[in-house]
Amino acid sequence: MDISGADARRVLTLVREIEGIGSLPELQEQALRGLMRLVPADGGQAYRLSVDGTGELAALSLPRESFHEDPMVIYDHPLDHPLTDVMLRTPTAEAWRVSDVAADRQWRRTYCYNLDFRPFGMMRHLVASGGSDMSVVEGYALARSGTDFSERERDLFGFAQQQLGAAERALREREQLRALASLALDLAGGKERGVAALDVSGRPYALNAVAAGLLAVVGDDPRLGDAGCFTVRDVEVRRVPPSAPGGPPLLLLRDLARPRTLARRYGVTEQEHRTLCHLHAGCTATEAARRMGLSPVTVRGYIASPAPQAGGRAHGRAAAARPGPGPARGLRPRRYVATRQN
Repeated sequence: MDISGADARRVLTLVREIEGIGSLPELQEQALRGLMRLVPADGGQAYRLSVDGTGELAALSLPRESFHEDPMVIYDHPLDHPLTDVMLRTPTAEAWRVSDVAADRQWRRTYCYNLDFRPFGMMRHLVASGGSDMSVVEGYALARSGTDFSERERDLFGFAQQQLGAAERALREREQLRALASLALDLAGGKERGVAALDVSGRPYALNAVAAGLLAVVGDDPRLGDAGCFTVRDVEVRRVPPSAPGGPPLLLLRDLARPRTLARRYGVTEQEHRTLCHLHAGCTATEAARRMGLSPVTVRGYIASPAPQAGGRAHGRAAAARPGPGPARGLRPRRYVATRQN
């Protein structure tokens, strides 16, 4: 593969323009538009095919009529398709002109194939694969009428496939991390927490809006790479190990300033305030204990504990300060009566 510096910069510019996109279909659509500017073509397609034809099958074509609506017609006919074998035997990203592999070879003609691989019209095809694992083949393809693609265009397209494949993998990893972040928030007991991940260099990046604000407070604290939990400037940071080998560790961030302020305002401790918030959200004492990582006995003690100055009224106001679906289940006024003896 022989790529000039100028061509490489054009590819990298294309990737930088789309790598922040949040959905795979949108990323592929913008990638196709960029590829057709990079290598002049009448149409482009992003495809993903199961080798045995029974798994995932997806294709996005621009314009829609530039390729057959069933991508299997184009890519997955071993008796007819001169690229099938070479695509499956190539584990790395690469691009091919059909003329590179067809040569003088003859094969059965179906679906309007001829030696130049021009289904449904006199079109030349340039096909790239992101690398086969013998179960799935995916990549991009271009089609145009008239002259065949040049060797330079083929190599440029292959280089673009490599870079776009990396961008797609990064997007899929972000989607997995967002799913993990949602699960981590559920387990941690609230969407008010921030979730971040550590990249390969150990730098944190936010996975939700709350984390973006809290990471600005945490900064480049050297303890970010350590296991366990620490607090910096009223932000609690807890590291969660990777859920799978090779996965990034997650950081759960909690803003301690707001609950502490509310707790002081209503004359209760921070733990009592957290307990009452869970109760107001509809949790039982046992559920609140699980979410807080405490024993049910301890949580019941927080419920029964009187406010230092204002008695049960402070507890009621503290719980009411937390918006929620309604009063706690099974909560009785007598549970807030002080049991302390003089």
